[in-house]
Amino acid sequence: MSLMLMMVALLSAVVFLGGGSYVLRGVLARMESRHAWAEPEPPPRAGPREDVGGYVPAQRDPDELPADLRARAGNLVALGRTDEAVHLVTPHLGGDEARARRAVGRLRAGGRPALEP
Repeated sequence: MSLMLMMVALLSAVVFLGGGSYVLRGVLARMESRHAWAEPEPPPRAGPREDVGGYVPAQRDPDELPADLRARAGNLVALGRTDEAVHLVTPHLGGDEARARRAVGRLRAGGRPALEP
C-alpha cells in the first residue's frame, strides 16, 4: 500500500510540474508579444556617419575656409584690402590672426584674382 501511495504522489507531482510548465510558457509568450508590440523602434542616428562603405574621409585642413568666406576674402584681396580680409577671416579661425594672415596669403598666392576687371 505504501508503494502504491508513493507512485500516486510521484505521478501527481509530475503532472503538477508539467501543467505548471505549460501554463508558465503560455504566460511568457503573451508577455513577450505584448512587450514586442509596445516597444517603439529606436530613432535613426542623426548626423553624418563616421565611415561610409569602408572608406574613411580624409581629414580637412583646419585652416580651410568655407567657399563663401573664401570668395569674400578673395574679393577683398583682389581690391588690395588685405587687412580687411584678415579681419574677416580671423573669427572663423578661432581669433588667431597669424593663421588668418597665412590663409589670406594662400588666397593671394592662388594665382587668379577673384574679381573680374
